[in-house]
Amino acid sequence: MPHVEVSQDSDHQLALLARWEGCSKGEIIARLLTRLSVEESSLGSAKAGVKVPVYANYKKQRVEGWFDPATHMLGIVSPPWDGQVFDDPSPAAGAVVERANSLLPLEKRVSISRNGWIFWRLTATGEQIQSLRIGKAAEQRS
Repeated sequence: MPHVEVSQDSDHQLALLARWEGCSKGEIIARLLTRLSVEESSLGSAKAGVKVPVYANYKKQRVEGWFDPATHMLGIVSPPWDGQVFDDPSPAAGAVVERANSLLPLEKRVSISRNGWIFWRLTATGEQIQSLRIGKAAEQRS
């Protein structure tokens, strides 16, 4: 496993963050690097095409996909969607709930309306994809 040297002070700060977040120091570094690379891609250019791996767990089923922070498009790669692309995370979340509903009796079905920004999570960190919102990232830096 690779080794990274940091100052004693930085190691102490990483340990504090790790305790606060309930994860390892390595996971803290991975989260920060993922956020940095996504923000740089999103803010540094208007180009679409950065596809960040995402997932959702709903009714004990894991659904895999990708999210483009520049366009807010979300594609679902798991069957039965097999690459279907949605203009926004919320309709994609609704499609997952709708599929689950189709397997239930009518009286047990629920509304498909979902906030996709909290429904979908980053595969690398488990954070909600709302952590990638450009406006939020800009606010955090000021």
